[in-house]
Amino acid sequence: MFVGWIRQDSFQNDLELFAQNRIIDKNLVINSVNKSPILGFATYDEKKLCAFITAYEFENMILVNNFFYLNAIDESVKKRLVSILMKNLESTKKSVVVLARKDECGIFEELHFQAYADFKKALYKGASKAFSFSNATAKSISNENFLSFVKQMDTRAYKEDRSEYLMQIQYKSSSFVLSSANGYQHSYAIAHNLIKVSPWINQDGAYDDAQKFIRGLIYHRGLKQIVAFVPAKVQEIIELYTSYGFEMVDDLVLMYANEKPEIDIEKIYAF
Repeated sequence: MFVGWIRQDSFQNDLELFAQNRIIDKNLVINSVNKSPILGFATYDEKKLCAFITAYEFENMILVNNFFYLNAIDESVKKRLVSILMKNLESTKKSVVVLARKDECGIFEELHFQAYADFKKALYKGASKAFSFSNATAKSISNENFLSFVKQMDTRAYKEDRSEYLMQIQYKSSSFVLSSANGYQHSYAIAHNLIKVSPWINQDGAYDDAQKFIRGLIYHRGLKQIVAFVPAKVQEIIELYTSYGFEMVDDLVLMYANEKPEIDIEKIYAF
């Protein structure tokens, strides 16, 4: 197997074939590779794309935002893929951050990553309780000038202005953004019947707005499955999701290498 730079000339076609076997956000992957081609690496079995990893560089941290592989891929190959990314980041002292599945943690630990916080995968299948969602409530969280709130809340939660990442890397035609003075929530389709919430930042303690956001999400998106990755040990956030019919179905760990990042976990309602 070959492990190295993503083959740019065939990547879109390769990704289409890969997506037949794994649910991925093709828009996020392609935008990430186009923005930072030197931070994108892949594994090929002859011409077949078998695994890939991409990262995005912020001012203070580097986010590993895609790490996908076919089920048959060996652990040693996965490690080689992560290792080649980290080798290309040797010159930086910035935090390198990844949200890893529990069974992937060993790969990252071998490359000197440490645990920052436990996360859960929250999944909604349409089993929420009945609730009201009035026009007044909708208006209070439907601010067209949401970018100013993105900048404010991301700076508080991540010590980063991540608005460019949201608008140029994540944002797509299916994106739906709610915002208020206490936070914002972005959700978008990653498959025909699957919505992902990412990111959702909310001022800790602003529970009324958090209720409005999750009601707005379900009101507009509730006919489809909804997935979000949420801090496992922030009880207020877990209880909010479960009270609206989300199930906690998988364990993940937010991990970092190099300098420890400054992330206010209690503001991260969806990573």
